[in-house]
Amino acid sequence: MSTYDMGILTFWDVPNYGTFAQAYALQRVLDKRCAGRDIKQIAYLDEKHYSSYYKKEIGHNFFKPVFYKNLVDVLNPNSNYNHRKQTFPGYYLSIPHTERMSSADFASTTFNTVVFGSDIVWDYSFEIFNHDPKLFGVGIQADKKVAYAATFGTIKRGSEYPQYVVDGVRSLDFITVRDKNSADIVEDITGTRPEVVLDPTWLWDFTTDENIVKPQYEDYLIVYGQDFSDEFIQQICSYAKDNSLQIICLDCNDDQYDWCDVLIHQSDLTPFEWIGLFRYSSAIATSTFHGLTFSLIFNKKMAFCASDFILAKADNFLKRLGMYELLSDNTRDARDMLNYEWDYTFINSYINAEREKSLGLISSVI
Repeated sequence: MSTYDMGILTFWDVPNYGTFAQAYALQRVLDKRCAGRDIKQIAYLDEKHYSSYYKKEIGHNFFKPVFYKNLVDVLNPNSNYNHRKQTFPGYYLSIPHTERMSSADFASTTFNTVVFGSDIVWDYSFEIFNHDPKLFGVGIQADKKVAYAATFGTIKRGSEYPQYVVDGVRSLDFITVRDKNSADIVEDITGTRPEVVLDPTWLWDFTTDENIVKPQYEDYLIVYGQDFSDEFIQQICSYAKDNSLQIICLDCNDDQYDWCDVLIHQSDLTPFEWIGLFRYSSAIATSTFHGLTFSLIFNKKMAFCASDFILAKADNFLKRLGMYELLSDNTRDARDMLNYEWDYTFINSYINAEREKSLGLISSVI
């Protein structure tokens, strides 16, 4: 039987920069705050979830274009798919971690403490997550189970919560969540309202992190995300032209934006290079949670293309910062957002206070 001190259970190996960043940040913070503890990421991801990224099914339908696309991706060693398989799991290995675990391995593994979160680990509506009960602590042997900044994502309060979700949440020793909606759901299930804390990326100082790579580019605007409207794209291009900025697309899902000057594929960019491109940018246009997060962390001019999915993660947070009305209005000109003068003195002061509260909870519980 394997035994570990403290394990962090999140979406290990998922090829997403924000997912990596929150895992890395929480690891660094806990290493610093919990001196003397042996802290490791739990190298586990449900097989169905893992396969959705790294085991592409070709199928047998010769009459559908997707068959030939998948075939090319699998057979071409230079495809983005194969590059992703060769690179992204390696990035995660840079974070202290356990031996790689299957679902069955948990039956013979014990922990003193397991920390669940962050990210949308509790959004069981995603079929690729395979309704994995371990994300809620079910089937895991640990003396203490703690949730940090976990979120239910798109799940709404009043839904019919699966029994494994109810059992798992009730079995946790201490719970914090990342948003108001998740706090509502936990209160429904347990009768006790948890604290809303900051995403781990806010807890770690990326402005001084020695691993962040300075890019070769200067005077550029980052584009990161999807589902940008034609109007939004035109406005971004207009702003970039008026301010003599290159537009650099950071691919997050095989994006092919011919309106960008530079396209950097996910397979060609390490997470620390990705963060560096945000850090040294002149402006940012994004539709993602962590794109928004790093825009704020680095005090950037930004345009945010809102969706209900992302606003569900960040609406209460943005309201407290006085940013919700501007960033949630998709009828507003992106140039207005990029030219808006945010009061980063106030924003940074609020974040610092929330950071101290979040860190205090970590210290008191773990």
